[in-house]
Amino acid sequence: LQNKPTPRPLLEAISASEESTQQFQLRNDTSLHMYISDNPCGDATIYRIKKSSSNISTDQPETSINFTGAKIILSGSNGQSVVKQDESISSTLTCSSAAGSKQESSTVITVGREDVQQLGALRLKSSRSNIPSHLRSMSMSCSDKLVRWGVLGLGGALLSMYIPNPIVLSSICVSKDPRAVDGNADLGQLDALRRAVKERIESALMSIAEKEKGWNVKPPEVAVVTDVFENSKSSSEFRHDEKMNALADKTPNNKGRVKKESVCGMSINWHQTIVQEASNAEVTIGATGLKRGKKPKCPTDVINTASRLSRYHFALRCGKRDPVSSKTETDGHYSSYRKFKQITSNHLLTRVATLALSGGGPLAGWVRSGSQDDFELPHE
Repeated sequence: LQNKPTPRPLLEAISASEESTQQFQLRNDTSLHMYISDNPCGDATIYRIKKSSSNISTDQPETSINFTGAKIILSGSNGQSVVKQDESISSTLTCSSAAGSKQESSTVITVGREDVQQLGALRLKSSRSNIPSHLRSMSMSCSDKLVRWGVLGLGGALLSMYIPNPIVLSSICVSKDPRAVDGNADLGQLDALRRAVKERIESALMSIAEKEKGWNVKPPEVAVVTDVFENSKSSSEFRHDEKMNALADKTPNNKGRVKKESVCGMSINWHQTIVQEASNAEVTIGATGLKRGKKPKCPTDVINTASRLSRYHFALRCGKRDPVSSKTETDGHYSSYRKFKQITSNHLLTRVATLALSGGGPLAGWVRSGSQDDFELPHE
């Protein structure tokens, strides 16, 4: 036990007065890097791939453009047009969220299915088209989220009262898609990652720099590794296509299908602390974000099974650190989550976020989930 190394801290304290909240920043000798097993959904998945019917060993195989599946945003919650609807849009859908109060109206946006995919556009995560409007996902695509993180930082509003300077990724590395056509090919996998993430971050930062001189953020480097991660989604689809081709060659008239591989529905988060705990790993259900275990039957059960990474638990931890900020001026009790963020958010971050999400840059038209994502924090 004496030889066990002490965990190396990622943050260092910033000198502060006795009256102010202690603040931190990322250590100067520390950088953050992200590895992803597939290109993030949305714009970054639009790249050229080999057709499943073509011979992979051929020098010039038949190719097609990978279809993202994420729905392009045509008009935002304010009804303003984000992307011009033309012949490339085959059909449209609406997504809506419930109103949080009688004074607030529901958020309604229009998204489209594309015949010809537009590059650099904001999109919502893919979902079935035959479900009611209010049940469709209003979550932005992973490509768009990475752009937002690259512009505003990973921390968010609540964390900005403790970490005022934005923490961003230094690099984003993606596993190679075995179907990808790279080299000198147009729309290669790396080209898509660079276009969808790095170049959009650069564009947004240039727009912000014209009005906010104090926002010093560098875009991440992007790369595609030469090795293929065998358990990635693209690798699974590649194996499925190979099996389908092999079946067609053996039995041309056979109408049978090859069963697709199922993805794992669980996710694991882990954190390192100086204090020894029984278990630092938490297993959650990917679709709900709840801890694995007994299915909740009432709202109280949902709170008890919420992940420690949830906004609810994060807001509670922030409230314990800074109890004054999390109380309303009227009743002395904890306010709502949205009100708490408005009170505690770093003012510079708020101004930059307004410029990035409401200006004319690549993030203009960002879909806010609306009042349905707000919730009351518990009383003392």
